[in-house]
Amino acid sequence: MPIDPDFRKRRKKVGKEKGIVIWGPVEPPEKLGIRGTYVAIDWDLCTGCGVCLRVCPQQLFEWVETSGHPTSEKKAFPAREPDCVECNQCEDKCPAQAIRVVYGGTWENALLSLMFAQIIVGISYGTVFGPSLGFRSLLYVGWLISVIGLPFWFSTAIYFPKKGKPQEGKRFVYTTALVDSGLYAIVRHPQFLGCIMLMSASILVSQHWLSAIVGIPISMWLYREIPKEEKGLIVRFGDEYKRYIKRVPKINFILGIIRFQRRNKTNTSHNSYQSDEKNKGQKTFSFEKFLFKMKSTTLC
Repeated sequence: MPIDPDFRKRRKKVGKEKGIVIWGPVEPPEKLGIRGTYVAIDWDLCTGCGVCLRVCPQQLFEWVETSGHPTSEKKAFPAREPDCVECNQCEDKCPAQAIRVVYGGTWENALLSLMFAQIIVGISYGTVFGPSLGFRSLLYVGWLISVIGLPFWFSTAIYFPKKGKPQEGKRFVYTTALVDSGLYAIVRHPQFLGCIMLMSASILVSQHWLSAIVGIPISMWLYREIPKEEKGLIVRFGDEYKRYIKRVPKINFILGIIRFQRRNKTNTSHNSYQSDEKNKGQKTFSFEKFLFKMKSTTLC
């Protein structure tokens, strides 16, 4: 039986070990509970095989002695839990299914909630009451940016369920295939770009100082989160993702469109060349066949 995916709702915090939360029930040495909140390990399931220690690129785990436990005498402990890049290697490779990686921490979820509030309240305020500074041209620019940004914002929901081949029984963000088509052929992180564009639109539409104070720092935080996410994606998809990095820019969609058009032009030229070569070969073959027939007729 794997670790309970809803352990944070069904279990209670009973303490901490080296700053890492312990989820009960704990009755040592037979019952040891779960260690960790975002990289959680059920110690009552852990067999001490060490796979997680070997596959983790961030070296999050360390051994802890658990003498007398029926499953194993030592357990993997998520000592550096905050350094997780969400590559999911530990969860995917754990033979006992004792690990659960949870996306987003408490403060990250709080920032995301604040981001949604900034977007909705700012755009609504500017639409209903008009821009605070009265610049109508900036308001229209903001509306244009919001319209362009919306598809980018919803990109994961649009592409991941069908093209990402999500793991069975998990949310669509747990993809097993690299998505590099559609908006992902223009920028590598369309959702991040969409969030930044919508927050910028909120600032331009509302033209309120509060919208700028909230939106600018969160936009900077989102941009700084991209390298962390890319670390996990490189681990998950390897050389395929490294090649993707060379083809497609991070969030610069103008450069992305230019590169996309160049790739399409190159592919079109290549396909056209192959088609011409094929037709040329067919014509040559037909002409040789005609000469052969003429020779045969002459001999007869």
